[in-house]
Amino acid sequence: MDQMPLSAVIFYSIPESMILFSFGMAIVGEYINFKKVLISAIISAFTSMLIRANVSIFGLHSIIGILVLFVLFWKLLNLKPWKAIISSLISLMTLLLLDTTILPIILKAKNTTIEEVLKDNYRRIIYPAPYLIIYGLMTWFLYSKKIFLIRGSRVGNDDHYNKVHLLVTLLILFQGALLFVINEHLNYLGQYSFFFKMLSLIFFISFILFLNLLYGGDGLKKAQYRDKT
Repeated sequence: MDQMPLSAVIFYSIPESMILFSFGMAIVGEYINFKKVLISAIISAFTSMLIRANVSIFGLHSIIGILVLFVLFWKLLNLKPWKAIISSLISLMTLLLLDTTILPIILKAKNTTIEEVLKDNYRRIIYPAPYLIIYGLMTWFLYSKKIFLIRGSRVGNDDHYNKVHLLVTLLILFQGALLFVINEHLNYLGQYSFFFKMLSLIFFISFILFLNLLYGGDGLKKAQYRDKT
């Protein structure tokens, strides 16, 4: 269990959650309502604080976290349920990939461990900043350039629900989420695994390419072209 201080919730968890929800909206081609994103981020951050403080079973806190993200994407950010679960999983996987790739580099450069960082409020907030900045820039780029995996209201013509597509997507996504959670857990234990990191990276790139082919949502021009033909 992890007793997260209030300062870390305010200056780390809430900004992280804001980027995560914004990224999730961007990749399914929806407009970002920053007021709703902020409210979702606050709820998610404080829920995460409670989960970390009371759940010690490996994997269970991740499952609860995904459910919380799904409900917030669905009910508060008004995504359709099938889009909400895809946004939840992809956003979380992107965050975990950046976390488990960049944070170990920082820890090695500072000659410290994750346990020591978690005990220091200042470092707990500062050390994740580089990958959050990268995550934020990725979100800004995707949103400003209208690059997405699934079409949404930003192009005026939403992708239709397809049961087969969704089942295939979720099957692969849950496998990926499990892989990323294991990678995160090993990171937390200080057990660096080059194999899991490379496997996670390969999986993520392959999955993004697969989604692009499955939904065809690689940009505004292609979407508009498809609508005209």
